[in-house]
Amino acid sequence: MENKEILFMVLLYKNENFQVRAPYDLNILGKKMWQWVAMAGEDFDIKTTPCTFDSDIVSLVKPYVKNHKIVCVFYSDTPLINKSNVEEILDYFKYHNLNVLKLKRGYIFNAEYLLSCDNVLATENRLFDGKEFEAVDSYEDVYNVTKILQNLILDYHIQNGVQIIDKNTTYIDADVVIEKGCRIEPNNNIKGNTYIGENVILEPNNTIIDSIISKNGILKNSYVSNSRISENIIVGPFETIIDKNV
Repeated sequence: MENKEILFMVLLYKNENFQVRAPYDLNILGKKMWQWVAMAGEDFDIKTTPCTFDSDIVSLVKPYVKNHKIVCVFYSDTPLINKSNVEEILDYFKYHNLNVLKLKRGYIFNAEYLLSCDNVLATENRLFDGKEFEAVDSYEDVYNVTKILQNLILDYHIQNGVQIIDKNTTYIDADVVIEKGCRIEPNNNIKGNTYIGENVILEPNNTIIDSIISKNGILKNSYVSNSRISENIIVGPFETIIDKNV
């Protein structure tokens, strides 16, 4: 089955436990909470629609079904869901030849069945285990999810040849790119669409936002935002560089 034959719906859930207008837009490591969910279906046809506790799922989703064969529906409050989880669920759904599969926070539909029904009568429930399927229902949950995702990001960079001295004091956003051979010392914050070239050394206490640090550079206790640092440059200590090429 071609990927575009699968519709991946993210329901933008307006959870009243959060005192903000759009809780699904809460920032977690440089991405909105719903965007983490959407990443699990990035190979499919992704659509989003707002919903509340009382929303009728069938009527919400039907208008988005075109030439799809399977419809995956996930809520925006499950940011730990990933591609492997979705693949496991889809394999189960196809193997058992189901019309509808009810999950902890979502559904999988046969598109033809969905278009023909007025409400959901799920004869098959499968509560897949694991923290990936737990809903974020409070700011404490947001904190715990952030810790989990941050560890995944840090481990990813370590496995790619980046030396991180202290994981507990290093903050790296999801879209940051760091080349091999870099050393990141304690208390570094790297945010936004930042690129760190090969063999860069980040001494303690730097903040880097939406910037390029070219290879062989050294940053010492400095703030760099929306800027580009050329190769072999030493910055700092105590430099502030904003909207500049150095």
